[in-house]
Amino acid sequence: MSDLKNPQEALLVGDFGEIVELCADAGVKLAGLLTPTKATEIRGIPVLGDDAAAADLPERMKHLPLILGVGGAALRRKLVQHYQDLGFRFASLIHPSARVSPTARLGAGVILDIDTNVSADVVIGDFVVLNTRANVMHDSTVGEQTIVSPNAVVLGRVEIGQNAYIGANCTILPHLSIGNGATVGAGAVVTKPVPDGVIVAGNPARELRS
Repeated sequence: MSDLKNPQEALLVGDFGEIVELCADAGVKLAGLLTPTKATEIRGIPVLGDDAAAADLPERMKHLPLILGVGGAALRRKLVQHYQDLGFRFASLIHPSARVSPTARLGAGVILDIDTNVSADVVIGDFVVLNTRANVMHDSTVGEQTIVSPNAVVLGRVEIGQNAYIGANCTILPHLSIGNGATVGAGAVVTKPVPDGVIVAGNPARELRS
């Protein structure tokens, strides 16, 4: 899988306006959108068809990297597999204002939005999204396909599993684990580990359901 970052030209899976603008900020020219719509273009970018149409794209288009611009872990996993089976590679999209420590490690296909911070010795898995001003502090790990919402703070030595959702404006205290598929509600303050698949919310965060 490619670790290409901010390619000169790419295709976008989806048509989310925020990602289109992020591409423009990062200097990535979008040659087309792969999205289910009847429109022929969106924001001046040609629509090339839905995900099934990708198999019939011209060879020049098939050599362009993809940026995955849709939300939801289950859908993202499905689309990654679909496009990998077709031979596409993925690129990461990193806003110029994002700060990434030289000791951090980024997986493939990640998105780092405006003013995000990835601190020292952090590990970010494949296809993770760090939204606007998300802050992941030293020695933390964020598992693949996890989404970290705007202004979330992940303090030091936190381990977040795969396919998790970390809500806006929440805080996860140091040395905690957030399980695979877990959800942390907006504004929550997490003071103890969250098991796999559990939803927590509040200050301090309490389990709502599993």
